[in-house]
Amino acid sequence: MRSTSLELADYIGSTTGLLNFSKNDSATEFIVVTETGILHQMQKNSPDKTFIPAPPNNTCACNDCPHMKLNTLEKLYLCLKYELPEITMDEELRLAAKKPIDKMLELSAKFGL
Repeated sequence: MRSTSLELADYIGSTTGLLNFSKNDSATEFIVVTETGILHQMQKNSPDKTFIPAPPNNTCACNDCPHMKLNTLEKLYLCLKYELPEITMDEELRLAAKKPIDKMLELSAKFGL
């Protein structure tokens, strides 16, 4: 039976929660499954600990998406205000794309994030 990272995780939380957990936990090694930008702050807060990004070889880079980094609060505001740009897609694709968003919201509610 396959396990998910959620089932194997010792801690799941917000950026601040991850920083506090890694700083206060007695473990000396942590596998970090989130955006890699947090690693610098973790290392700064706990220089005696080792932080391993997942995926470790970063060939996937799914935790460091260059497209997400193009978003800004201003762009989000303008998108919501003017409802542009409009995205049109096949309904089957929309429903498939909605599944991970629904799962993320479900997990956020479950873990109080």
